Amino acid sequence: MRFLWLMTTCLLLTQTVLGVPTSRDTLTNFQDHQINPLVLPDDMRAYILVLGLDEAQQVIADTRYQAYITTLEEIVEASVQREKVLRKRLDGILQGRYRSEPGEIVSIRVQLIESKSANWPMADTQLDSLVEDILTVGPSVDSATLDRANFELHRRIYLAPLRLEAGDTTYAGEGLDFYELVEEASKAELNGVSPENMEVALAGWREALKASIRRNSEAERAAKLAEQVAILNGDTATRVNVMIERSKRWADRQAIDYNTFVAVYGLCPSTDAAITWTARYRQANYPWLWNPDDDVERIANWILKNGTPEQLEIVNEVLPKYLARREELRLETEGILSEGRRTGANLCDDAAMKYEAAEETLGQLMRNSGQRTVLMRQARAELEQPLTNGQRAAIARFLLGL
Repeated sequence: MRFLWLMTTCLLLTQTVLGVPTSRDTLTNFQDHQINPLVLPDDMRAYILVLGLDEAQQVIADTRYQAYITTLEEIVEASVQREKVLRKRLDGILQGRYRSEPGEIVSIRVQLIESKSANWPMADTQLDSLVEDILTVGPSVDSATLDRANFELHRRIYLAPLRLEAGDTTYAGEGLDFYELVEEASKAELNGVSPENMEVALAGWREALKASIRRNSEAERAAKLAEQVAILNGDTATRVNVMIERSKRWADRQAIDYNTFVAVYGLCPSTDAAITWTARYRQANYPWLWNPDDDVERIANWILKNGTPEQLEIVNEVLPKYLARREELRLETEGILSEGRRTGANLCDDAAMKYEAAEETLGQLMRNSGQRTVLMRQARAELEQPLTNGQRAAIARFLLGL
């Protein structure tokens, strides 16, 4: 079968190499039906680049990739058909056409969620088959090159989906990709660090992570489903257990990332560079916490552009104190959240309120959150106090994006 496929693809060498094969709607369908992992065109381009495929081999790879996408679309269609009877029954009950049995609505919703899990092994199989076939048409490569190519592909398809949750307060760096982080830093604070030295640090991260990156992604996939089902069933015990297992995986991953952060920190060419690199690492782990542009800063910047000299003096007095205190509280928040994870609790997950071991750290987080809220309100009041009514109205429109 595989030889037949190779002969067929050789007849299609005039196709555009790795053109975009999927529409936004198709990608949305993949996400809705949990086609995960998913190899995107850029992922495949990067993979074949590392493997060193020539032009003809790239065209064959493109054809195989198109077949991969087509198969995933077929999996989605099968998933839709599998759910159709359930959705018809649920819609009929909700619209009053059918009378439901006790607990039937919840049961159907659980079945709809669990139905998606049937797509996982098929998505995994298609990924493995795609990679195997690309290797078949490519040149012979040494084991080091193959390991590197496979890890590059895995970090793209397994870490990127986790970063979709980066704006959520339950996120704490689960999708952190040190290759991308270092790439950004190399254009700024790490500019001048030799690629050879940087590669040593990244090689350690890659070696430590490669054994678990796929396993952890599959565990997280199952954890999300278990959590959704537990929420529908009101099953607090399962939610807490899911949270604890997630925290264990987070702790293992965090240790790997922190060791890599320290290794890169040691390469920083100056104190300022080390400070900037540290801030970059923290923001990548807690982007929702380290948002640099809150309402106080936006108000201050508006006044600096539009205010009177007297109002500018107040900004210059209030803003530095606010930023310094805000950073202290944010650092404290990080420490509290990390301590919570070590006890098995994601303190930003409401399941933590049902976990006895998290009681003390939850109290610390609530006090910290209150202090941050009060700090922002006080700074805002101090900035707005000398403004005219017209300026306050203008700032209100500015904050609303009007």
